Amino acid sequence: MSQICEITGKKPMSGHNVSHAHNKTKRKFRVNLFKKRFYLPSEDRWIVLKVSKDGLRLIDKVGIEEALKRAKEKGYLTRKI
Repeated sequence: MSQICEITGKKPMSGHNVSHAHNKTKRKFRVNLFKKRFYLPSEDRWIVLKVSKDGLRLIDKVGIEEALKRAKEKGYLTRKI
């Protein structure tokens, strides 16, 4: 299962754990994802999206319809909704 937000396009980043002696080991910075149901009033149905915390904030600000439109334009939402 891919760890990508369907609204903002956020993906895991890679970096290092750095010890006190500055030894570096690889690590991943994962995205804070949630599987969430949203109601689309225009289509009178529910959809399930994997969204990050920032994606939820964007949906709260602009609404689900506008957020889906922006995600489709930028290519983050690849599957048919």
